[in-house]
Parts: sequence; structure tokens; C-alpha cells
Amino acid sequence: MSNLDQRLAYGVSDAARLIGISRSKMYTLIAADKIPARKLGGRTLILHSDLLILLGNAPHVTLG
Repeated sequence: MSNLDQRLAYGVSDAARLIGISRSKMYTLIAADKIPARKLGGRTLILHSDLLILLGNAPHVTLG
């Protein structure tokens, strides 16, 4: 899976793995309209750009 960062879109499992969450958590985010998903040929796809937006909108964490 070294070419994951080269894709325009990912299946749910690959998208979840790419950002370090579970597949079920990704489906929860889709159901909650936190990230848009698209259907193409029976596959559920998530755009790379939408993953970047999701991460960019995540709250900042202060350590210490």
C-alpha cells in the first residue's frame, strides 16, 4: 500500500487506514456527515482532498 498517497480517492478501508482510524469509525464519520462519500460502480469512495479537510478541521490538542 505504498502508493496510497498517490490516489485521488480511496475505498473506506484504505481511507481509514491512511488517517489511522478504524473502518467502522470511518463509516460513523460518513453517517454523521463529517466526511462526504461517493458511490462509483458499487464502491464507496472518499476523496483525498476530503480527508485533508477532515484532518484540517480536527481540534488541536494541547499537551502538558
